[in-house]
Amino acid sequence: MINKYQPVCIGLQETFLKSTVSTKVRGYNCTRKDVATEISSSGGVCILTSNLYPSNTLSLHTSLQAVAVQVHFKSLLTVCNIYLPPHDTVSQYDLNQFMNQLPEPFILIGDFNGHSTLWGNNDTNSRGRQIEQLISDHCLCLLNKDPPQGHIFRCDGLHDPEVP
Repeated sequence: MINKYQPVCIGLQETFLKSTVSTKVRGYNCTRKDVATEISSSGGVCILTSNLYPSNTLSLHTSLQAVAVQVHFKSLLTVCNIYLPPHDTVSQYDLNQFMNQLPEPFILIGDFNGHSTLWGNNDTNSRGRQIEQLISDHCLCLLNKDPPQGHIFRCDGLHDPEVP
C-alpha cells in the first residue's frame, strides 16, 4: 500500500512497541511515543514521514499518547497523531492544552475511542461527547468515511462540524 500511494505521512496507533525496538520503513522517518511497562508494551503512536519532504518533530508537553511533525508539503503543515485508550480518563482541560500546542494549519488523526452519531455511530458515549466538544471548542472539521472513523483538521470559518 505504501508503494502504491506513496503517502506523505502515515499515522499508526496502538503500535505496542518497546523503546528498545527500532522502527525502520524504507523511505520514511519515524516519530513515535511508546507506552511500555516492565512486563509488556501497550498503546503507543507513530507518524511515518516520507523522506521526500523535509520535516521536523514537534515537542508536545502532554501526558497524552500523541506525536506531531511539521512537514513542508507545498506549504508548512502540522500533522498530529493521537491515541486515547478506551478506559483512560482524559480531561477536557488536558485535551484543550494539547490542542493549543499545535501550530496551524494542522491535521489531527488518531484513534479517539469515542462514539458519536456525528461521525456515523448509532449512539454517542461520554468520550464521543468529549470529542464533539473538542471539535466545537477549536472550530475543527471532521472528515469521515465509512466505516465510522474520523480525521479531524482545522478549518477557520466553519461553525457546523457536521459530516457531509
